[in-house]
Parts: sequence; structure tokens; C-alpha cells
Amino acid sequence: MDRAAVPVVLDAGKGVKLLGHYSKAPENKALLILIHGWEGSIDSNYIQRTGRKFFERGISIFRLNLRDHGETHHLNPEPFNGSLIRETYEAVRKAAKEYGKKIPVYVAGFSLGGNFTLRIAREHSKGKHPIPNLKHCIAVSPALHPKSATEMMDSKLIIGKYFRDKWRASLAKKNVHFPDLHPYPEIMQGKSVMEMTDRIVSSTHQFKTTDDYFLSYTLGSKDFKGLKVAVTIVTSEDDPIIRPNEFHELPSNSRLKILIQKYGGHNGFYENLKGDCWYFKVLETIFDKKAS
Repeated sequence: MDRAAVPVVLDAGKGVKLLGHYSKAPENKALLILIHGWEGSIDSNYIQRTGRKFFERGISIFRLNLRDHGETHHLNPEPFNGSLIRETYEAVRKAAKEYGKKIPVYVAGFSLGGNFTLRIAREHSKGKHPIPNLKHCIAVSPALHPKSATEMMDSKLIIGKYFRDKWRASLAKKNVHFPDLHPYPEIMQGKSVMEMTDRIVSSTHQFKTTDDYFLSYTLGSKDFKGLKVAVTIVTSEDDPIIRPNEFHELPSNSRLKILIQKYGGHNGFYENLKGDCWYFKVLETIFDKKAS
């Protein structure tokens, strides 16, 4: 997969540019578009191991960087936030149109990328600008309620510090390229992810309050009505930042499958020391079903 990877800058609309890497498998049986989580990238371990696993099975891989992820802070003036579904959807649509011609297309996202994937399924189902050949959307450890996930994150000492430090490093890079747009040094002084979120929301004026911001990408029952593409959610009861009851609250839907494992953590689901993950089996079943 890595040797075959070709960098691609996608026009995501309204001047936004997003970077991805496309790896065409020799068999080119299908196209799998992968979306990483917050402060991850196309080089995150879970993206790499998933991409390599299915590239070896003849499936072409497109790994998409969200805005300001994977050393792309220079591409767009405004900073990343979780509400940016339009540009992410458009990037996925264009990747599918260009690299998924005459083959099945799948989208799989992890954590916040899982949240984006579920919104991609929702937007696709509206039918205005559908994603060509899209067959299935898979969300691993998706955050349905980002405010709750942020609170859980901050309540865990190690996890909270990890994401706080990662975000500060990201904002520092943004400040190098666009130092006059937002008070990044002040935002970086926040003592928690929530406090940093409060500060950046106040500085951008895109949302009235932090709650308004979180609501812009919170997912609930209404978001899964009228689905026109199959959706599978994979999550676990021991996820440290996502409450399992969020998924129990979703209504039954013939196109929505929710798989809740007792153990798996967040984006983990390891089965052995080789790095094989339980959700590989889920993806294999989905791909094999479409191929039959």
C-alpha cells in the first residue's frame, strides 16, 4: 500500500483543499476510503493497519486527511472543527468519482472520523449529490455526542493530556502559517480540551456558544432516518471516552447495524499480537457479501 501511494490534493469546494493518499491495488476489486480520528492522520496506526490489510486483499485504498491533520495546516487559513461535513463529504465524493469508477465504494471512519462517516451516510441519503457507487459506511468507535466525549476525555488524566498536547502542537503549526487570524497562543493556554474549545469557539465567531458548536455535529435518532446506504457501527462497552448507552438509544433501522462488543477500547479491538482487529472480520463480511 505504501509503495503504491500517490498524494492527491482534492478540491473540497469553496477554496478548501484536503490531502489524501491513493493506493491502487493490482486487482482493484473495490475502493475503501478511510477517515482518521481527531488529531490522527493518514499515517495513524489504525489507518495504516486497516489499509494494508485490505490492500493485500485486492482493495484499493484512499486515506483522507481531515483539515489541519497530517501536516496540512498550510492548505487552508481557517482552523479545523468538527462541524466541517461539507468539505469532508465533497472530498469523499470526488475521491469516489475519480477512483471508484465501476467498482463498489466503501467509507470507514474511526472515532471522530466515524462521526464524519455517519454524517456522510446521512448526506448521501439526501440524494442531492450522492457518492458514486457507495455501498456501505462503517464507523468504528464513533463519537455520537462530542460534548460528552470531550468531558470524558478531560476526566481521564492520561487521555486528556494526550489530546491536549496534540491539539496544542497542531495549533502551534497553524499559528506559524496564519498568525494573524486567531489568538492561537491564548487558545493554547487552556487547561483542558473543553477550555481550549471554549476559547477557539469564542475567537472564530462561527457559533454563538460552545454548546451550539457541539450540537452542529451531534448525532441522534433523526440522523439515521431515511438512510439509503447500509451503515454499520462498531463500538465497545469499555470505550474510555464514549458512553455505550448512546448507541442503545438509537432506533432500529433496516439499514443500520450496531455491533457492541464487551471489550475493544477506543479504535482497538485487538485479537492478537500481530495487530489483527475484530473489526477486520466485520469489514471482510461486508466486502464478501457485496462480492457474492
